[in-house]
Amino acid sequence: MNDQSSSGDLTDFLAGLVDLSAKSPTVAFQELASQIKAVPARGDEAAPASCSTTSRCLAQALSGVQADESFTHGIAAAARGASWGEASRGVPQFFAGGYAYAILASEQPPVTSDSLRIGLLLQQSEISYPEHAHDAEEFYFILSGKAKWQVDETSFDVSAGDLIHHPPAAIHAMQTTEHPLLAAWVWRGDQDGRFWYESAPDIDCPRS
Repeated sequence: MNDQSSSGDLTDFLAGLVDLSAKSPTVAFQELASQIKAVPARGDEAAPASCSTTSRCLAQALSGVQADESFTHGIAAAARGASWGEASRGVPQFFAGGYAYAILASEQPPVTSDSLRIGLLLQQSEISYPEHAHDAEEFYFILSGKAKWQVDETSFDVSAGDLIHHPPAAIHAMQTTEHPLLAAWVWRGDQDGRFWYESAPDIDCPRS
């Protein structure tokens, strides 16, 4: 696995994800822990990049992170050193945007069922990310903020410390509250598969 991150040393960040995964009662997260351990902890030295969402609310989101000292430091270092991009999936008729993403590590071809892509999501306050799905399995680690979450027919509230699992092709959506949401995410499996919105399931959308 090759890092594609501008965040430099990811040791504390990845160790925090491993710890959270290993403590989860969900078998899928427990399995994920050993896979994240194998990810190289050194990112590329590319220059960090910001965008309108990070300029607007990254500092606020980082101030709401509550974790042990090393993980808090690792999250801040990864977020501030990452190459962030604004995202709307290229289809503003379905989702006008309001969030940014960064890829910290990504498996290079040949991609297998255990291949990982790890990154960060920053979603502005009062933003509804509508129902969507993708072929890759997805794991979320909520780092700060609160949101209303939906996975298929189940809706629930999430806040810092919560872990969420999306099986492949699960329909999911999230609505932030008065605070921005910062989360780590992991894609496992079919990295180059389909991404679609539930409102237009036959249209393949860009994956960023």
